[in-house]
Amino acid sequence: MITTFDNKKWENDDILPLMDNDEFYYGYLGKQALSSTSFKQILNDFNEFLLAREGLGKVIPKQALRDGRLIHLAVLEPHRLDDLTIIDSTKGSKLYKNAVAERNDAEVYTTREMKKCIPLADNVAKDFDSFMLLDGAINEGSGIMMLEGLPVRGKADILRKDDNHNIDFTTTSDASRFEQSIDMWGYDLQGALYLKMFNCDRFSFIVLDKITGEVTHRELTKEELIRGQAKLDKAIKIYKDYDSSRRSN
Repeated sequence: MITTFDNKKWENDDILPLMDNDEFYYGYLGKQALSSTSFKQILNDFNEFLLAREGLGKVIPKQALRDGRLIHLAVLEPHRLDDLTIIDSTKGSKLYKNAVAERNDAEVYTTREMKKCIPLADNVAKDFDSFMLLDGAINEGSGIMMLEGLPVRGKADILRKDDNHNIDFTTTSDASRFEQSIDMWGYDLQGALYLKMFNCDRFSFIVLDKITGEVTHRELTKEELIRGQAKLDKAIKIYKDYDSSRRSN
């Protein structure tokens, strides 16, 4: 049983199918549950977490978001590319603006964006180790759990139930710095959380360098997962202390 922050109770079998809808997952659950991103924000800047929950957080450069979204789609859900509207013009053109007005900018891309991002996604498909991880896996699998009384949601990029392996696909502009990013950006925390949520033993990354097109792989070590669990415990305590204080005032 899942109890969201609005005190609505959900059976797991009822809420999980709804989580395949982006509006429900990112919209409703974005406010009514926590996530690995929430816990990272809580540790780094609690005020930023509160703003982000209300849709008022820091704005990531839009083109970077668009590129990342398109590459993820091409690697993990290539069948959905057929649902996109591709415009052979610039984003400033009337043709593009009319297409966005009819749909939304997450479903409309330019030919230039496709030519930039699809070859990068193809590099992942051509990489043997990545192919073996993707083959037969569940992609974009949703998960939700109660963790110390808190509702927590997540999406597994690549889930291999046959060997209890959870794999995250991530893009970067400098793969040589990914080692530093594991601690800096809380990927260890994400790993510790997802092992619990998806009942896995291993957490790995497929890393795509958007500049060079290089594809690398990295599995979190036992020590990194222990460090990630410590971060997760700290973030949970900070949130629960805040929530307790808020309720008492």
